[in-house]
Amino acid sequence: MKNVFFVSALLMLSVVLHAQKTAIIHNLTDAWGISYTYCGEIVNGKPGGMGVATYSNGVVRRYVGGFENGFYSGKGVMLFENGSFSAGSWSKGKMSGKCGYTTAEGAFFAGELKDGMRNGMGQVIYKDNSFVKGNYVNDKLSGRCINVWKDGNIVSDIFYANDLRNGTGFQYEVNTNKLYEGEWKDDKWVEAKSAGFYSFLNVSNFKGEKTADHILIGPLTAEGYLRDTAYFYDLNKRKRYFGYYEKGFIKDGLQVKDDSTRFVGATDNVGAKGYCFDFKFNKFYTQGYYVNDKINGDILDIDLVKKTVYIGAAANGAFTGKAYFFNDKGSMYYGDYVNGTLNGQGFRLENDGHLTIASWKNGTPVNVESVLSPDGEVFAGNPKTFEESLNAVVKDYPKFFDNIMGFATTDYDYNEWMGAEVGKDSYYDYFLTLINFAGSTRPNIIADDLDLTNLYIVTMIHGADQAKAKAKYEEVVKKVAATSIANKSLPKAVRFKGTITAPDMMKRINSTKFQLDTDKADFTTMGVWVKLRKDKDGTYAVSLEIGEQAEE
Repeated sequence: MKNVFFVSALLMLSVVLHAQKTAIIHNLTDAWGISYTYCGEIVNGKPGGMGVATYSNGVVRRYVGGFENGFYSGKGVMLFENGSFSAGSWSKGKMSGKCGYTTAEGAFFAGELKDGMRNGMGQVIYKDNSFVKGNYVNDKLSGRCINVWKDGNIVSDIFYANDLRNGTGFQYEVNTNKLYEGEWKDDKWVEAKSAGFYSFLNVSNFKGEKTADHILIGPLTAEGYLRDTAYFYDLNKRKRYFGYYEKGFIKDGLQVKDDSTRFVGATDNVGAKGYCFDFKFNKFYTQGYYVNDKINGDILDIDLVKKTVYIGAAANGAFTGKAYFFNDKGSMYYGDYVNGTLNGQGFRLENDGHLTIASWKNGTPVNVESVLSPDGEVFAGNPKTFEESLNAVVKDYPKFFDNIMGFATTDYDYNEWMGAEVGKDSYYDYFLTLINFAGSTRPNIIADDLDLTNLYIVTMIHGADQAKAKAKYEEVVKKVAATSIANKSLPKAVRFKGTITAPDMMKRINSTKFQLDTDKADFTTMGVWVKLRKDKDGTYAVSLEIGEQAEE
């Protein structure tokens, strides 16, 4: 059973955005039968595209990423309340493909999954820094696997079955310089016998060495460098290296630091290359492509401190290119990123369904195309006429302008800019607006002091020309009086009523107040003020102020 609440029409930025709808859908169940609420892109009434699944079961916080036909699909991340995560590729609601995840016990897995279970090559690095690398079948170790113990002194190369050592193999203990070859059953030594295969623990030029600085286990070249499969533990840096070596340098494998940093992937003389996993507990997680030790190409990144997720392109070590970003509140951003911030065309879909389609600069909308409210109201970012603009602002007044409120700003002061006497002792928060009132000459501002004032402020003219200011005041007064207001909160279209104040240029402030000619409760406290002020510097400003404020 599901309850669908549509929150948007077709997205209009066809150059960069998917031409599909967004919606909030309640009472969905995931592939494990757990209920969640969805907010994101939809196809045929089901989650399809990118979105957010929010849980309330106290175990899962949210899933963010791709969906197909209502199931998790593509790149995605599941965040758990205990701080662990599951990240990577998903199919039909379960992890499938290259993935990484952590457990509540502090283990980290990186490798291949299918239908939510480990299948194929993978490695588990435990909280105590021990690790096992090998093949998995239906979530259990099966086949030849390499294990390094927590103190770094014991390395084994043994066949596993049913997640336990069940077969032949080798185990080397550097403290005693002993190599055991034989058979194990259900994780216990059975007998000494031929393992039946060659291991890096039993080849010519093998070296097992423990000094005050390092532990070295593996074959050497004639020059004394590690080669092929080998293990090295730098005791000073508290860092372990296991994998394939060339001339003493690890080329592919695992790097495990005792500070809980884990790296899985290939390296060269510069650093990480190809597809890699990079993780540090409670700090960060990244999987994707690297070039010259920097992320490049398609990546997935989690900031485990801020609980944010980035899925998309990277270039030269920076989040640059088309990408999706999910913040800690579950809101989703999409568009062109430059060095980690949204710059260019894109959208923001908040977790309540509020959608803003705009051009962005450093993460801030600078040219809004449209805004869609959670209850389906559509606001044009750049209304073409005065009447359209005033209707948009009035329509959102009952919501305290929340739908058209943008980011907070410190570049504005109501008293300083407008010479205001009203509420001069009040503390104001100022916000840029998501829409631009037709004919305005300055950024539109919403002023809020959480008390008597909740104003949408528009500057219609500002300058030293007294005659132009007087004419603009008279023009705006006439336009307000002539505007018809119609929205779904009103039973019928209505106009404004008020006594027009003729401008007296000897006064510092001229003001005409209008109110809607309606007894509808949502609008009885709303006023529209047209004000002509002479500022302290001798310039004039005509403003349109919509909302509530203390009387002069």
